[in-house]
Amino acid sequence: MTEPVPTAPLARAFAPLAGATSLAILCQAVTAGEFVSQEGREGWIEVHDMVGYVTLLLAVATAVVGLVAYRRASRALVWGSVALAVLVAVQTVIGHLITDAEQDGWIGVHVPVALLVFGLTIWLTVRSTAARRSSVPAP
Repeated sequence: MTEPVPTAPLARAFAPLAGATSLAILCQAVTAGEFVSQEGREGWIEVHDMVGYVTLLLAVATAVVGLVAYRRASRALVWGSVALAVLVAVQTVIGHLITDAEQDGWIGVHVPVALLVFGLTIWLTVRSTAARRSSVPAP
């Protein structure tokens, strides 16, 4: 018996969505670097916030597509995409604790989780592309 393959049209959309999420996270790093310990940083904080919502939207879209496209073909990609959406949602909450509630102690959590999320988007992109190209589902 052969392993089920991912849903083709959605599988083609998955890697670009995960890649776009990765690019949005990179933009988050750039905008964060612009407001760290600088005067006139409020504008950059607003940009960081807006890009954060775009990142969350992309992560949720990646999770939905991952669930539909890979539900029978790859548990790793399904759980990875769901973890991505959850982690980005957590990042959004932590970001608001830092900026809105002035709880800077969360920065020590926010930055490492951002690196984890960035790595996860790269892994999802590479793994899903490899699975689609080989027509063999990822484990």
